[in-house]
Formats: sequence, structure tokens, C-alpha cells
Amino acid sequence: MKVLRVCTLVTIALAFVAITETTYGWELLFDGKSTDNWTPLAEVEIFEAKGKKLHLFSKRNVWVVSQQKMKNFEVECEVKIPLDYEGFNSGLGFRLSDGKGKPIGYQCEIDRFKPAGIYGIGMGGWLYPSKTNQQEYNRKIKNLFIAENWNHFRVICNGTKCITFLNGHKIAEINSVKEVVGQFGIQHHGKGGIVKFRNIKVKKIN
Repeated sequence: MKVLRVCTLVTIALAFVAITETTYGWELLFDGKSTDNWTPLAEVEIFEAKGKKLHLFSKRNVWVVSQQKMKNFEVECEVKIPLDYEGFNSGLGFRLSDGKGKPIGYQCEIDRFKPAGIYGIGMGGWLYPSKTNQQEYNRKIKNLFIAENWNHFRVICNGTKCITFLNGHKIAEINSVKEVVGQFGIQHHGKGGIVKFRNIKVKKIN
């Protein structure tokens, strides 16, 4: 009876969380249970939902994209990178469209060296930081990204403006992104172990 009661309470709690997210305009990009909402754009070794997390591992640079497409939005997620390769590289993609072998669009960088930087995939390369503001960027990110922990990334994209946050701290703000509708994506650059994502959600900006 106690087990049944606990299970019932857990079910109610999960339902409450889902309703709360919807009430405040958030849409879950990952429901914590399946990969149905996501499509790898190339072969991957591992892409699975496990313990309410998305696990991604690949031996090549690969993007996995969502079904949802938006132009103006706020998107966020938590990420845990593998520790077996110091140069591990991942990203949270947005305004992505089909390209040859990889999407075209933008990404919020996820790694030890330029976390929450903005990179244009087929759209100009590094948009922030640049050579002119690298020192400013270095001051902003100092001691913020902790590889051993879960790190929280947030992107607000509205018109030509794009702002990124790392663990609650504003990092980048640029006014030069193209106003296009696109998908969201997560990346594995092909070196290092399994990268894990959780609490991936988006809110449309009208």
C-alpha cells in the first residue's frame, strides 16, 4: 500500500510539473522519457533517453535536431560534459536549417574554453567572442563553467538580437543574427565520451 501511495504521489508531482511548465508558456523539448522528438543528422553510436537525461555519443561531428521550429524564443538546458577529453566540444543549436552534412544556423557553445559563446554554423563562424572583445569575455566566464558539474545554458533570441547566459550570468549579447525560423539542436563533436542533457525547454516570444 505504501509503495502504491508513493507511486501515486510521484505521478501527481510529475503531472504538476508538466502543467506548470505549460501554464507559464514553456514547452518541453525533451520529456525525460524518449528520443521521439529528436532526429540525428548522421550516424551516432549512442542516442538514448536514460534516467531523465538525453545521452549522446558519436565518433564524428553530429547534430541531433528537434521537431520544433521557432524564430523568437527563450531556450534553456542543463549539460554535463564527459571528462575523458579536455577538448570536448558540444553545443545548443538554434535557428537551424538543413545543410549538407550539418545544419546551417547558430549555436551556443558548450565546452571548457568558450562556454556560452555564439558561433554561426555556415553563418560567419565566431560572432562572440571576437578578437576585439576576447579579454572582456574571459572576465565574464572566469570560474563559471565547472566541467565536473551540470552547467545551465540559456539563449534568448528575438529579432536580430541574441543573448546567452551561463549558470545565470549573462555572457554574450549581439545584434547581428538573421531572423529565420529554425530547429533546435544538440551536438557531439566526435571526440570524448557521452554528453548528457536534461531539462531542455523552450518558450516562444511573440
